[in-house]
Amino acid sequence: MQTIYAKLDKGIDSFIRVSSTLRRREFEISGMNLQAITSEPGRHEMHIHLEGTHPEIAERAMQQLEKLVDVTSIQLLKEEV
Repeated sequence: MQTIYAKLDKGIDSFIRVSSTLRRREFEISGMNLQAITSEPGRHEMHIHLEGTHPEIAERAMQQLEKLVDVTSIQLLKEEV
C-alpha cells in the first residue's frame, strides 16, 4: 500500500474532483481521508491510500493530481509491502 498526501484549496469540492479523477483513471484506492487544516482556514489535507507496491502507480496518481488546479503540495508519504 502507498499513501499520497495533498493539500486542497476548496474542501469537499476538491475532494470530489480528486476522487473522480482517480476513479476515472482506474487507480485501486483502499481509502481516503480529508481533514481541515485549522491554521489555514478553507484549506484541507487529504491522505489517499493506494493498493499496490509498484512506485510507478503512486507516481502516475501524483501526476494526475498535479493537473488539478486546487490541489497543492503533493507528496508520497510511505510505501508498505
